[in-house]
Amino acid sequence: MASKGRILIVDDDPDFVKTTKMILLADGYEVSVATDGQQGLEMIKVIEPDLVLLDIMMESIFEGFSFLGTLRTSPDYARLKATPILMISSVRADTGSRFSFGDEEDMGDIPQPDEYMDKPLKPKDLLQKVASLLRRPA
Repeated sequence: MASKGRILIVDDDPDFVKTTKMILLADGYEVSVATDGQQGLEMIKVIEPDLVLLDIMMESIFEGFSFLGTLRTSPDYARLKATPILMISSVRADTGSRFSFGDEEDMGDIPQPDEYMDKPLKPKDLLQKVASLLRRPA
């Protein structure tokens, strides 16, 4: 069976990674994992994934935004800057509020992800969002 696409998960939560990887593999995707933003930036050049699932808070609370900013603005990643990014975070479960994307007043000139989902992810919702992002024209 041919792969539906290559996905890179950048997340430091081993339980989330294990579960999400199993869901994606079972649906026919190739999955690679990076446990922090720096490893993710190294791996993205080699793997050239079709999609990145990116946690916001890892070693630092804004590590995901740092990864995203580097990917979208650094000349070193010019050929990969259009790679779709699905940001994920447990901030809503932890605090009761969530990040507000698309609001220039809140986010300023920080690059925006293509989509955002709150943890915990429902498998069906995740697979629908992944399929939708992979269908979008580059």
